[in-house]
Amino acid sequence: MQKMLQRIICLILTLLFATSVTSASSVLSKLSLNLNAAGIFPMGGQYTQITGFTDVVKFGLGLGASLRYEVSENFVLDGSYRYTWLPVKDDQKPFAYKHMSPAFVLSMAMLNGSFFLRSDYRIEPYLTLGCGLCPWRFSEDGPTGKTWEAPYNEAQPFSKTSFGLNAGLGLEGMITSHISALVEVKYYYVFVKDVEKFKMQDFTNQHFVGINIGISYRLGKE
Repeated sequence: MQKMLQRIICLILTLLFATSVTSASSVLSKLSLNLNAAGIFPMGGQYTQITGFTDVVKFGLGLGASLRYEVSENFVLDGSYRYTWLPVKDDQKPFAYKHMSPAFVLSMAMLNGSFFLRSDYRIEPYLTLGCGLCPWRFSEDGPTGKTWEAPYNEAQPFSKTSFGLNAGLGLEGMITSHISALVEVKYYYVFVKDVEKFKMQDFTNQHFVGINIGISYRLGKE
């Protein structure tokens, strides 16, 4: 009787282990890792009452990564992170940083949903929509420099973590059963305005357009 009970327990444990392995394998087959490079353009918003944000910063660059989960053939969820920096124009550099390369540094940690308009084709168009947190700051010298003091409130750093939205469209083309290439255009709206912290009534929320080019590797897909 005791041996029979041991065999039953062993069988149950074996079945549970097999189920968990199968489940993990199933999840893995729906995951893909994406690495990408981006160009980002300032599209509007004000810096001061008479100076637009596009007058202050130039076209910028960025790097990003995301982990995608295929919910269905036509719908994908992904968590993404992007790090971008937009150089400050020469005539807008603060006097203290004239000899440096100041920049507006923007990170974006987003949760996105993408709807593929067609599936099982070599090239698949999709629409994407997402939101998340966007830490940003004005750097004294490039993407890794120290943060400026806020121009009208020197007690505060000119930085904040703001809420952001994005929407866009893209194309994904299969190269092999595991690897695909992606090109997408995204619009970003970032809620940077904070009159209480920065004492800048005319520093408005900002918006950007990004062009992203990347490679995606599908995990576990045969």
